[in-house]
Amino acid sequence: MKIRMVTLFFILLFVASILLNGGLLYALKKYYAQSRLTAVFPTHESFYRQANLKLPPKTQKRIVLFGDSRIQEWQNLPNIANVEFINRGIGGETTAQLRVRLEIDVLKLNPDVVILQMGINDLVTLGVANEIEQKAIIRQCQENLNLMVEALTQAHIQMILLTIIPAAQPHPLRLMVWSDMIAQQVEEINQSWLKRVATQTNPFLHLIDTAATLKNQQGQWHSNVNRDTLHLTATGYDHLNQAVLSILQPH
Repeated sequence: MKIRMVTLFFILLFVASILLNGGLLYALKKYYAQSRLTAVFPTHESFYRQANLKLPPKTQKRIVLFGDSRIQEWQNLPNIANVEFINRGIGGETTAQLRVRLEIDVLKLNPDVVILQMGINDLVTLGVANEIEQKAIIRQCQENLNLMVEALTQAHIQMILLTIIPAAQPHPLRLMVWSDMIAQQVEEINQSWLKRVATQTNPFLHLIDTAATLKNQQGQWHSNVNRDTLHLTATGYDHLNQAVLSILQPH
């Protein structure tokens, strides 16, 4: 009986090892593919080219959503009379890539309002970067955000900037490339924007604190808002819609 139990234990251990290694190989292949695609297509100016060309003439208020996958997956948009929503999000993009697209996918569309959500794809790289690289990543993320806000301000376009949505509990496969520094920098950048809006007057900039929107007063996530480490469910977007509407409706 004891021999059978030991044999079963080693069989289960072997099966678990195969499953774990398989998961790791899948993750490695996925991230390798992403890195190679980024090398081949470092920017995505042509991604929405045809969609932009097919846009009908502007006849109502136009709101453009601009950012990474958190914007791209934002499909259950609020229903507002005489308002047209245009989604120009691309999953995986960094602030540097988004900055390149700002002119063709935002400014040239002549929006009345732009909703921005970006930065997390810069900061998740902190988990695999050395100290010098980490400082450069943080600095570039902040600089690109500032430059895009300044460009929209100079164009006299109203913008709703969502602070960087904090990451939820990392998936086990992410732990190898994860760092507590990611959450720390998300918080620091978000707080700097909150302080900036509180102390400076920019009539074109409106800020939504995503942590306060998606979490309760105790700092715990609202029920069923996270799809995975970085992405939201439809319920999560419902919370964001309410926050956006609180800014749009008075205007």
